[in-house]
Amino acid sequence: MVVLSPDSSFTPETLARQLISFPIIVKTTCWGLILSGDPQILQKAIQKIRPLDSNRIFTKVRGYPPGDPRICRFQRGGGPRPGFHFLEFESALLPLISKALDSQEELSSVPEKMPEKPPLPAKTLKKIIEETEK
Repeated sequence: MVVLSPDSSFTPETLARQLISFPIIVKTTCWGLILSGDPQILQKAIQKIRPLDSNRIFTKVRGYPPGDPRICRFQRGGGPRPGFHFLEFESALLPLISKALDSQEELSSVPEKMPEKPPLPAKTLKKIIEETEK
């Protein structure tokens, strides 16, 4: 499954168009894509779309293949599929995760070690302590 963060500028349809050359099944949903096919080809497909918006495109393994009768709403008599409510909950958290990933990238551009100030001389420290005790 490819899950888009709600704050992504991409839509499931724009991502699906990027995958048209791959021999895989692509199903668009309100929150992203369901991909099925050869695992190696799926990895290549994911590697193609992740860089488009790396902090807002997430992937996870789906518990059931598309069309599996165990989760088919028609055969189960309607209602949400198993796992839908958790996916909905996770989707609501994705903008926060995206912001954290963005800030991590910003931090990586800061030098690892900040220039050090020389240590405070002992006489100056003693003077500060004496002044605060008064």
